Amino acid sequence: MTSTRFSGISRCPGFHLGVASGKDLFLYPVNRSTLGSAVNHQKPNILLISIDSLRADHLSLYDYPCETTPYLSHLAQSGIVFENAFAASNWTGAAVASLITGLYPTTHGYNNHYYYLLDGRDSLASILAERNYYTICFSNNLYISSQTGLTQGFIKSFYRGSPEAPSIGRESAILPLNGFRLWAGMKNLVPPCSKHLLKNVLDSFDHGRALRRDDGAYATEVAFGRFLQQHATAQPFFAYIHYQEPHSVYCPPYPFRRRFFSGSWIDECQALSFDHMRYFAGKTEFSETQVNRYKELYDGEIAYLDWRLGRLFDLLKSTNQYDNTLIVVTADHGEMFGEHGYFWHAFCLYEPLMRVPLVIRYPEWFSPECRRAEIVQTNDIVPTILEGLGVDWQYKNEGQGTSFLNGSSRTAAFCETDNPEMMIDRWLNRNNDLKRIDFQHYFRDLTAMRTKEDKLIEASDGLHEFYQLSPDPQESQNLFDLQSEVVKKRMAELVKWRETLKPHPVSSNHQSGFDKTTWEKMRALGYA
Repeated sequence: MTSTRFSGISRCPGFHLGVASGKDLFLYPVNRSTLGSAVNHQKPNILLISIDSLRADHLSLYDYPCETTPYLSHLAQSGIVFENAFAASNWTGAAVASLITGLYPTTHGYNNHYYYLLDGRDSLASILAERNYYTICFSNNLYISSQTGLTQGFIKSFYRGSPEAPSIGRESAILPLNGFRLWAGMKNLVPPCSKHLLKNVLDSFDHGRALRRDDGAYATEVAFGRFLQQHATAQPFFAYIHYQEPHSVYCPPYPFRRRFFSGSWIDECQALSFDHMRYFAGKTEFSETQVNRYKELYDGEIAYLDWRLGRLFDLLKSTNQYDNTLIVVTADHGEMFGEHGYFWHAFCLYEPLMRVPLVIRYPEWFSPECRRAEIVQTNDIVPTILEGLGVDWQYKNEGQGTSFLNGSSRTAAFCETDNPEMMIDRWLNRNNDLKRIDFQHYFRDLTAMRTKEDKLIEASDGLHEFYQLSPDPQESQNLFDLQSEVVKKRMAELVKWRETLKPHPVSSNHQSGFDKTTWEKMRALGYA
């Protein structure tokens, strides 16, 4: 399958009828006798997919030179691609809360100091459950779990650490990278003359383990397939899937590991995937070659997940539910690869972190095979779906998201993040040699306002930034101190926007945060 790039930008008016075709490919036998012909719902099924840490400019769908996303490109041939989609926050918890409520972080209240979405905030799942949708969640990230309130409204939810987890595949189905972990723990314990031999043995051992570093995509595929087999009814479903790939640690399964990566994977994977805080602390440096290896591993993760997505879509086809399912694919946020001195995410609001992919397929609502250039946000997805279903979304959304079903009326996107001090403290607690480093310059709130022409970043420490994006897409020349008329205008617009937000009070009856066991699981996922 080859990547497809559509030329030009179509207007894409709403409500154009189209039919997509696809060959049935599936992983395991499906009992077609229990399925019958395609179920013709009056309301469509809804499949909302969020992908962790996926920046738009590393997708071949968005003109990236490496073919990382042929299956998403294939989906886009009968769907719509948004060229300028932006996240509402720069880390998973707050970003997903915005995705499923349509609200900004200030309003929904899920932030770096309070990991919980309080009851009373209507999520897409709760609204659809009230309208006879069967709601089900598959999450590979514990930020989306019952412990954080982000699964409220779902009739059924599967996430790591839940009692239901064995029914979607044993934890070992996550397939830890045994060779890599053994080498990381043993390389300092053997004589130098033996290191090369040991590394090759462990590398070969790991290569021979079929798929070997999967962060839950395989188990999700199996679980979703089983759900489709069991849910052959006239009741429409809303399924939300959160994939952990391509979040670091970057170590894609073989053969995707070698698709783009040209280095000595065990050594460099370890060095690059675990040292971003040491980099922030000035304790280590990455060469240009190392950064390129870092990106190559990341691209392999994307290609692996794209392949899994293709198989997931084939499951819909094999159960005759592809054409009556609204499919939305996006990301919670992007990722940094050294731009402005940042790796990972959560500490800045530059373009690689804010701009995310957004692909939607449902020809009944959107003309297929087109691209749209207007600014949209991930928190516009909820009002768009509700408007398409004929649900009055304005009173639910408090005017924060905007339906783009017939063209977005947005003039700007807004992205928020609060002080990551607690996140940094958790890193320092397990890295004693970093405790003497001053991280105070990272302890700040940030808000970005992004128009088609420019971007304003307001910082609580007063170090504001302003960029003209057309001549400076890399955001390299901070023009804020020039205090031009456009800067003053954007500052006034940001103040006016903030006045429309209604902060959600924190309840004293709920204790936010994970227990020690959960934090250990989060650490295994590449978090604190």
